[in-house]
Amino acid sequence: MTPEKQSPFLSGRPTRRDRLPVLVGPLVGVLAALVCGISVLTGVVVVHNMQQELTGVKRELTAARERLAVLESFHGFTGGEVADDLSQNDGMMTPDDGDHGSARVKRDGPVLGGLCQQGPPGPAGRDGVAGRDGRDGVPGSAGPTGPVGLQGPAGDKGDTGLPGRDGEPGAGGSVYIRWGRKTCADNGGAELVYSGVAGGTYHNHPGGGTNYQCLPTDPQWGRRYQDGVQGEKSYIYGAEYELNTNVPFGSTSLHDNDVPCAACYVPTRGSKLMIPARNTCYSGWTREYHGYLMASYYNHPGSKEYVCVDEQPEAVPGGHADHNGALFYPVEARCGSLPCPRYVEGRELTCVVCTK
Repeated sequence: MTPEKQSPFLSGRPTRRDRLPVLVGPLVGVLAALVCGISVLTGVVVVHNMQQELTGVKRELTAARERLAVLESFHGFTGGEVADDLSQNDGMMTPDDGDHGSARVKRDGPVLGGLCQQGPPGPAGRDGVAGRDGRDGVPGSAGPTGPVGLQGPAGDKGDTGLPGRDGEPGAGGSVYIRWGRKTCADNGGAELVYSGVAGGTYHNHPGGGTNYQCLPTDPQWGRRYQDGVQGEKSYIYGAEYELNTNVPFGSTSLHDNDVPCAACYVPTRGSKLMIPARNTCYSGWTREYHGYLMASYYNHPGSKEYVCVDEQPEAVPGGHADHNGALFYPVEARCGSLPCPRYVEGRELTCVVCTK
């Protein structure tokens, strides 16, 4: 006999309908967990995207500030004010008090790119707060020497100083001619340069030189010369004393004798002075020698200089002959323009040679 099919509700085992509530609970938990995980993941993605967006916005703001700095140098904008405008208006520049122009400017727009025309200059900014005084700096190094300036005017002449002492030999010196003597005076270191004979232009020649010369006794000649008297030349002759009385030298024995001379060097005194009508030097000067003033005859056409002939004159050996030539005559004073009675009519004048 075929067994009958037993109803499941009559069997002792649970049916599918009886197991349904048991399966629904865990499934609902799994779905809830899945939904929660998706929500969290979605939130993470949203936050990440927002961070990236904020980073991009910051970059754009930074670029906008750099562009605005360029605009500030051209339009006088204040960087801080414009940056605040951009941050408050999503990167848009809006006019507030007329300081930034009358047009809205969006970042990354053509104005920031320098494509628009330059607007009018903005108003001057306010004066800033004065800074504090700076500290003293370290002195710098000396600069190069500047060019020499213009010479100033001469100052006032100073007072005359005290006479100095004689210098050491070779520190200068002076040279003088001692007329009528063959040697130098021994009065303080005068050195004989050479001994010679006096000479000059012939006494009655209108031309030639006008000063006496002390000619050395050892002449030297050039490479070219011509002996004999030629026409167009100047001449020099020896000099003679002309003394027709025993005044002023106390004797006429030197009359027509040739006149000697000596060139003297004083190494310690650099200045020389011949003073007529005196036989002593003024204060501060050293007397080298003294004597009498002599020159050519007043009526001869060939005039000569005044020279000081030593008071004790000598003659050139072997020169006693009346050859004339350049002549030495004593000099007398004539009153009139000369102040007399300090000077005396017809009195022979003295002279002195001084060095310092």
